[in-house]
Amino acid sequence: MPTFSYKGIDSGGATVTGVVEAVDRKQALRKIRAGKVRPLDVKQGKGKVGRTKAKPVKADAEDAENFTASSSDKKSRRLFARNKPSRKLALPFFRKLYQLHKSGMPIGDAMQIMSTRMGDPALKVLSNVVYRDLSEGRTLASSMRGNPEYFEPTMSFLIEAGEATGNVRPILENIIDHLERKAALQKEVQGAMAYPIMICLVAMGVVALFLFYLMPRIQSMLDSMGGELNMAARIMIGAADFALLQGPFILVALAIVALSIFQWRKTDKGRLATDAWALKLPIISGLYYNADICRVSNILYVLLSNGVNTTESLRLAENTLQNKVLVGKYVAARTMVNDGAPFSAAFKRYGLLPDMDQDILSIGENTGSLAPSFNEIYNTHAEELSGRLNVLTKLIAGVALGFAFTLVFVLTLAIVMSILNMTQSIMVR
Repeated sequence: MPTFSYKGIDSGGATVTGVVEAVDRKQALRKIRAGKVRPLDVKQGKGKVGRTKAKPVKADAEDAENFTASSSDKKSRRLFARNKPSRKLALPFFRKLYQLHKSGMPIGDAMQIMSTRMGDPALKVLSNVVYRDLSEGRTLASSMRGNPEYFEPTMSFLIEAGEATGNVRPILENIIDHLERKAALQKEVQGAMAYPIMICLVAMGVVALFLFYLMPRIQSMLDSMGGELNMAARIMIGAADFALLQGPFILVALAIVALSIFQWRKTDKGRLATDAWALKLPIISGLYYNADICRVSNILYVLLSNGVNTTESLRLAENTLQNKVLVGKYVAARTMVNDGAPFSAAFKRYGLLPDMDQDILSIGENTGSLAPSFNEIYNTHAEELSGRLNVLTKLIAGVALGFAFTLVFVLTLAIVMSILNMTQSIMVR
């Protein structure tokens, strides 16, 4: 009979390794769990049947210094920007972890190599933190939850499901694909906004030069010749005076209002009310809704396709939703599904998905391809989210460019009219 070697966590929290005989991987997982061990890594291979406790990993002086989570360590990471915790490190971290794990290396061994050989200082710090947690008997998912400055909560739930099934590789593939899509979208938005922001800054700089350098000279010359400022120049001067005198008070008032809303949002009533507003605002509502549906449909696809039961998949997916209104609908639909109702009927009753998505779910349930149906829903809403972001980006860019061109137009009109007034004054004399 084939044998399967494994590494896992026993009921006491200790790391154990062993070998079991089983017909296939699923039977091996059942035997491992029956022995009150939570599998972290399972692979087919030769070995003597039995279980042994893994030897605790001892770090040398240099590693211990890197692993130390003292306040001085955290302060030093804040002082050096390149080592500062950032969620941007998650993508290269998972890429390297996947590369090593795909070659057959257990997660723990891969983290040990990454903690000592990563060339990037910030990635080495992150690898050291995760490896320290693993060496203390924690799972990769729990380590990720303990480091939210590096990892999104959704990732830890996916990894937790992969560790529960003993198959982390496809989970890592999905996380990497998600992070790559997100990075590409952010880069696209930043690229689209760079040009209008630059134009606005240049326009405001030119206007400031005109108001504070050229305009006083023109006004002085007109006063000496008995002339008057034209309407465009008076408008710009009035706007500048208003911004200088009243602007600080307006900014303070806006800051107080924003802080009040932020504090109110921390309460349950405030969070529910603001989330309800977010789902009603034009354009913004589509962003919030599609982002949440993307998260929940993606994690359901990953969990169901990797053998996680429906109840556990629904429970883990609930934690990825951020909008409280959608959370309430999802909880009600989850209860209905747990009571035996189909996904499509439950989601339709509480209006969680559009009609087209409900049809996709219904077909998936009838054909036995529920997990691919959630993947199709994820792809649909990911495209819609990208489209709405593009619309919002173009709208902001258009407003910014319109503002810049308006400033330049008024400035040009003020200069030309001022020159004409000066010329007319000279000719009259």
